Amino acid sequence: MGQFQGFDPARVRELAGHLDTVAGSMVPLHRQLTQILEAAANDVAPQRVSTSPELDPVLTTLQMPGGAPLPLPTTSSVTDFPVELFPHSMSAGALAAGPMPGSVDPFLRQTATDIRTRIDRLEQVAQAAPLGAQLDAGGLFDAPVDLNATPKPNAGEDAIAQWWAGLTPAQREQYLYLKPEVLETLKGLPPEIQQQAASLAYFKVVPYKTSSEESSGGVKLSLGIFEIGQGFAFRTEQMSDGTYRVTMINNGQAGVKVDNGGALTLSGAVKLEIGDTWVFKDKAEADRLQQDIHQVFMLRQQEMAPDMNPMGVATMEIDKILKRIGEPQIKTGTLGTEASLEIANGNLTLNAKFAGNMSTITSTLPGKPPTVTESRDFVVEGTATAGNNGKKVESGGVLNGTIQVVRDKNNPDPNTNITAVRLIRTVEGKLNGSFGGELDVKSAEVSGSYKSGGTNANVVTVNVPIGAAADEQAAARQWLQTPPASALINPGVPSGPPAPDADLFTKLAHQRGQVSAVSYQGKATEVKAGAKVTIEGIPFGFEGTVGAKEDHVVGQQYLGPPDPKTGERRFVPIN
Repeated sequence: MGQFQGFDPARVRELAGHLDTVAGSMVPLHRQLTQILEAAANDVAPQRVSTSPELDPVLTTLQMPGGAPLPLPTTSSVTDFPVELFPHSMSAGALAAGPMPGSVDPFLRQTATDIRTRIDRLEQVAQAAPLGAQLDAGGLFDAPVDLNATPKPNAGEDAIAQWWAGLTPAQREQYLYLKPEVLETLKGLPPEIQQQAASLAYFKVVPYKTSSEESSGGVKLSLGIFEIGQGFAFRTEQMSDGTYRVTMINNGQAGVKVDNGGALTLSGAVKLEIGDTWVFKDKAEADRLQQDIHQVFMLRQQEMAPDMNPMGVATMEIDKILKRIGEPQIKTGTLGTEASLEIANGNLTLNAKFAGNMSTITSTLPGKPPTVTESRDFVVEGTATAGNNGKKVESGGVLNGTIQVVRDKNNPDPNTNITAVRLIRTVEGKLNGSFGGELDVKSAEVSGSYKSGGTNANVVTVNVPIGAAADEQAAARQWLQTPPASALINPGVPSGPPAPDADLFTKLAHQRGQVSAVSYQGKATEVKAGAKVTIEGIPFGFEGTVGAKEDHVVGQQYLGPPDPKTGERRFVPIN
């Protein structure tokens, strides 16, 4: 954190609290003074109670803030005091200029708010600045800048240089430490500033989602102990760089489920999932894809009915839409297994699920080298469900750990094509209310449920870029061969300097590792409907599911660069 000399932000923030306290006492004081003068006016009538022009407004006040209406005295020398100037109806600006103590209330409160805003900005700069930086606290406090008021990259070098020259040192500090990713794009800045901005932006700019919406559905068929299922999901994500990602997912699974009558249930399954992702610059383009996909679906129905597809019009329109959509920029294939155990005891049901997945992710994002990512992860989920009569409460948590190795798609040599190693940990909590029940219809059992609740998640990502040098490639391969057992649970945030004898991969993680810590809140709903019938002792079942979920960022941080002197790295809030 940057250092302030002769300036204590905590004490200044405390001053703002004192101003709020004082402001709260102004109106009661004003009301008491009005009551005293009103009583005095009645006692000295027909004489004037005061000759002070500063007290005259009190005797014409119609109603004091927080008090009962007061009658207008007939003895006041002021008979035409403008109503818009009495404290109950004045704007904050007018009140601040008023003559009475009550009018000071909004002025003091606004001042306290302004102080807090300036201290917030000052502390933001201090958190983002290197530990040893000496900051101009007075300048930072004096004039917080509009962080969105930077020139456009195409504004011209002369205009950009002139803009920078016109800033005070404190204004430059705010842009440099809080918007380095913008400054690094501005040609016309001094070379040393652009270099410093690029270094700071490197650690700050780690892509992550800021919000997402997803709809899903699926069907599952069971025959005795065997189950097969198929599903889909449609997901839209907004990313931290302002782009939007739209993903279509198709999945299938096959497994077994053994139930000894309800008290104990064991199940296992193998899953296959395919995902295609398109990347767009804005939401309008992302929404257009959804419309195109819906239109293709409707046209497919026409294709299957010859009388609705004269001269192949529907087929030609489908080809036209698919050409406009183009190929997805990210393709994902996942093969996974899962096992679960469920124990029921009266109104309480406990469930534990374990899953492992292996994925291949091919990325051809515009402006970036094409990559192939090999990903392996595990999932542990535990839930507890309590309730009866169709009404239940479910709470639980999910721990997901992932190790990824990113390779250059254009280089087939596995000994030289590693570009990054990525560790991701996701911890999710959920709390749901569930409503549903079962109905016996002759020889069939029909069931349905509706579940809705809130979710929260924390995602920590450690991305370690790997250079082409032979020693870095070897260090990454060695680490990937025998990664620490704790790596899936604890991604090892490189906040402290590594030991002198640490391996090269650990040193690279500290020197250049990009780390983000993002928190989300959201909500999810799910509707299930199913039926089960037993024929000659063999149960047959069907279950359909539709769901929706959404989430958004509520907290975001990145790990700042190593301090030149101590080597320490600390998390910096992203504002």
